[in-house]
Amino acid sequence: MLLSIKSHSIKTLCILMLFSCSVQAVWFEGEGKAPIYKGNIEQARKLAIQDALLSLMYQGGASVRSLQIVQSGVLEAQQLTVRTNGEIHDMRLLAETIKKKEILVTVSADIYLLSNCQRDGYSKTLFVGPIQLENRQQAQLGGLYALDEEITERIFNRFHDRAYQIDTRYLMTRPLTSNSTRYYDIESKMLNLSRDLATQYDVQYILFGRIEDMSFYKETSSILGIETSSTRMRNYRLQIYVIDAINKETIFRRSYSVVSPWDFQFTRQFDVKTNLFWSSEYGQSINDINTQVVQDVNDALYCEATLSSIVATYDNKVVINIGAKNGVRRGDKFQLIRQRYVLHQDGLSQGPLLKREDITLSVLSVQSDRAILSTKNVSDMANVQIRDIVTPIIKDDF
Repeated sequence: MLLSIKSHSIKTLCILMLFSCSVQAVWFEGEGKAPIYKGNIEQARKLAIQDALLSLMYQGGASVRSLQIVQSGVLEAQQLTVRTNGEIHDMRLLAETIKKKEILVTVSADIYLLSNCQRDGYSKTLFVGPIQLENRQQAQLGGLYALDEEITERIFNRFHDRAYQIDTRYLMTRPLTSNSTRYYDIESKMLNLSRDLATQYDVQYILFGRIEDMSFYKETSSILGIETSSTRMRNYRLQIYVIDAINKETIFRRSYSVVSPWDFQFTRQFDVKTNLFWSSEYGQSINDINTQVVQDVNDALYCEATLSSIVATYDNKVVINIGAKNGVRRGDKFQLIRQRYVLHQDGLSQGPLLKREDITLSVLSVQSDRAILSTKNVSDMANVQIRDIVTPIIKDDF
């Protein structure tokens, strides 16, 4: 996605987003694209414009919640509904290209940025996957046995394409836990694994899920009790979870479901990586849910505090596991949070217990996904340990 911000500096934009009292119009320009299914150019154009608008809002750091579009130019007959934490006061379609069953649009949007939380401005680190198929027998229709892995990969890629406030660091499609009919088992097992995953893959958040239903049924029409037609309908229900691995708690839990026609022969088998499946009504419905998942998770993490782990110490300095691509800059300030574990009466360690310290660390240098920090007083470094936490100190620029 090619994006640019016009007339205002990034610094000004960030200030606008940090304070709920700030309301200002900013013109954005960017591109969006969408595949053309079954020759429906109007629908593809709508999806491409929506893709561009959502990306612009994410790039601006806005949470996606509600949107009003004023009719304008060639789009005066178009009615698009997208959720965003800013208001699109005006927009224009600048260019449109159709090539190889895909439409590419360039739009310009006049956005009023509104924010209802004081966020730190750093992109959150995320581990994606796995999404497990609960009942593999339901995959027999269509031969969709690899659909869970493909959906995991598509959600991961969608985060890369659209969620600019999320740093997706690792994709895992293989199951980490055994299947169970008890809905809470996978969540509790992933909570137990979350700390190890966070340490291994340098992330704060863990996304995973399960496909709970892919069953089908016949929907019939009748006249005077006589069946005149029937359509095979197929369910799709997905449960998504996001865990804050540092706090070891589930911060997002949501179910998504849809019912779509399955217009294929009973014996038809699909390769779930091909466009033939994804251009079907059932495939498009799943893709729409994938987009909604990314949008909702981006919203859920928008106001969450960034927590970064100390991964190394040397010469009275510490190394943390976020860096330039997360928005860290030289001179940024962080507060130290110590981690402590306590022994439960059953002899197992419980925690972590997080304790904020009155210790400020400043960023000395930055790499892509690492930053080096130190304290003003050397004595403050005495008890800093690997796996302690730092969190950004938000500066009040007013």
